[in-house]
Amino acid sequence: MAALTPNHGVRFLDAGEDARTVIVPDFSTIALVGTADDADDDLFPLDTPVQIFADEADKIAALGLVGELPPAIDAIIAEGINPSMIILRVGKEVSANAQMAAVIGDPSARTGVWALLNAKALTGVDPGLIVAPGFTGASPIGLATLVPNVQGSGYTHATVTITAIGAVVQPKAEAIVADGKVSGYTIKDAGYGITGAITIVVTGDGTLATANATAAAVANPVALAIAAVAKRLLGIGIVDGPNTTRADALAWATKLKSDIGRYLYPIDPAIRRFEEDEAGVASLLTRPSSVSVAALFAKRDRERGGPYWSPENQTFAGIVGTARPISYYDGEVDHEANLLVTGKVNTIIEGKELFGSETLSNDTNWRFVNKVRTENAIRKALPAAVRKWRGENFTAHNALMIVKTLETFLDELVALGVVVGYTRYFDRGLNPNANMRQGILRIELPHENTPIISDLQIGMRPYLAAFDVLAADIQQALGSLTAVAA
Repeated sequence: MAALTPNHGVRFLDAGEDARTVIVPDFSTIALVGTADDADDDLFPLDTPVQIFADEADKIAALGLVGELPPAIDAIIAEGINPSMIILRVGKEVSANAQMAAVIGDPSARTGVWALLNAKALTGVDPGLIVAPGFTGASPIGLATLVPNVQGSGYTHATVTITAIGAVVQPKAEAIVADGKVSGYTIKDAGYGITGAITIVVTGDGTLATANATAAAVANPVALAIAAVAKRLLGIGIVDGPNTTRADALAWATKLKSDIGRYLYPIDPAIRRFEEDEAGVASLLTRPSSVSVAALFAKRDRERGGPYWSPENQTFAGIVGTARPISYYDGEVDHEANLLVTGKVNTIIEGKELFGSETLSNDTNWRFVNKVRTENAIRKALPAAVRKWRGENFTAHNALMIVKTLETFLDELVALGVVVGYTRYFDRGLNPNANMRQGILRIELPHENTPIISDLQIGMRPYLAAFDVLAADIQQALGSLTAVAA
């Protein structure tokens, strides 16, 4: 071909490109976030993800015995699996609120749970399951309302300063000025950790404005941070409820429902394990459920070959019961397990079986955790598969190969039963000439991930025709004794 560079002799050319195989990454690595006070600082530096496996006894021993991390690892191993784990150790703080702040960390500095965004760079592995045992069940007290008491006069601008006793993060608000008065306030930051009185000071170029404030429980900030990190990593955070009452659990879950709640799997109550405490005394100890639940996620992933199935209906191997009994009756609606799950809180029935596949999404399309994890797998696997064509010439053949790659992968997911069906098409209206000139290609890929069977309904009613069968049987049994009509 004259269009190619000249050559005298024989040479080999890559004549074309074929569709690529899509490789789904691992979604079963469990990230554990917590304290380990006497850990080896060299092996487990603070705010630094470290990968270990459950059979690396020397590294596990280097975590020591104190803190949330050592018993969490024991609980995972007790479920009979040997998973990959990312250990993220945070510093030990004196107060509960300061400890919560350490677990959350700083997004820009990538400390606390935000350090998990560095996991791939430091370990080569992204966590697919995130757990911060013992830190997600509280609902810290924050600013709930801020309303005018006296609106004052002569204002063109005003500033409100809020000081709340005990607050780790002080609330922040803005004053609304209209017609020379402070007519209202907008809460910009509810703060958290309020334990006492709230003082409001209004300053500006007017006089006399005052306000009244009330505090109330807010969404757990550790769970919210886990959801944000899980969204970035396309993972799932498993979060413990308050482990008090069902009313508390439902209220806690309601506060966490959000657009990114699809990345959270809530569980309540806590579990009980027979193990040694930090002092080496063996007894029945109450432990967060999230760690053992994470192990069931990883266990099912390994048994089924991927992250597409719910962990529900598995029984725990490493627990002896739950911290409080949860009522459950087969075939009935009125029991606590159903109340919790319909309120978006997964639970444990009969002291041993995981019950529920709910996320904390406020979008019903992402209600079930298996649908979310399937979507996570699709969105994480496809970009790596089609990146081969980045930088290639914009031709119909290359566009076709991209589509064939999508088709092959989705066909396999349909065959596995984890995607109900899909279609794909090139929408000319979404691919104008101006976009294609700039190398922009858009392919539509509508698909529907497979839900679980959540509400199995069996309709029961009388069946009068059954007596025809009975009558025929009687006639056959009696033979000639049956009366014959004249």
